[in-house]
Amino acid sequence: MMAETRAVAEAVGARIRIGIDKRIAGAAAVGAHKTSMLQDVEAGRPLELAALVGGVVELARLTGVATPHVDAIFAVTSLLAKTLAGADGRLRIQPRA
Repeated sequence: MMAETRAVAEAVGARIRIGIDKRIAGAAAVGAHKTSMLQDVEAGRPLELAALVGGVVELARLTGVATPHVDAIFAVTSLLAKTLAGADGRLRIQPRA
């Protein structure tokens, strides 16, 4: 996803100065933490899907950059957002019988 997003950024003229490996290492150095979207799910808040992923999808379409991984995550998180909206923002996980 990061490589696809970098390709989209470069297609619109953005220069990414920090490499993917360095970004991943920086995130690992933070230690155990929850992403903002997970915090939103747990708190029953709407997901910031359009801002976090939708913009990349839209720019990819405009520039013709293939983003299969970003598209897949956008699709499943969009489904999650719709499911949460229909459940008063609460995720209910039922164990299988």
